[in-house]
Amino acid sequence: MIAGMAAPALELDHGRTLTAEGELVEVRAPDGRIEVRIRLTEDGPVLELESVRLALRASEGIEVDTTDFEVRAAGEIALGAEGEVRVTGETIHLN
Repeated sequence: MIAGMAAPALELDHGRTLTAEGELVEVRAPDGRIEVRIRLTEDGPVLELESVRLALRASEGIEVDTTDFEVRAAGEIALGAEGEVRVTGETIHLN
């Protein structure tokens, strides 16, 4: 790659493009918005997604292990379980 020149884009279906340059991989929407970005950093990979809908399915479980976890919703948040629900913490605020 010549310095100062953009990486060539691979044309995908529905007008999306995929580019890979150095330690950055991006999928862009037809209007140029980033839908998927993977940055390989010194500390490890950083994944960014922007989508209409995100669905995760696992037959056994989903685990999140992190320092901080935040969920923001402009609409409703629905949580449900057919078994027990446990909430553990030093202080728990409801309402």
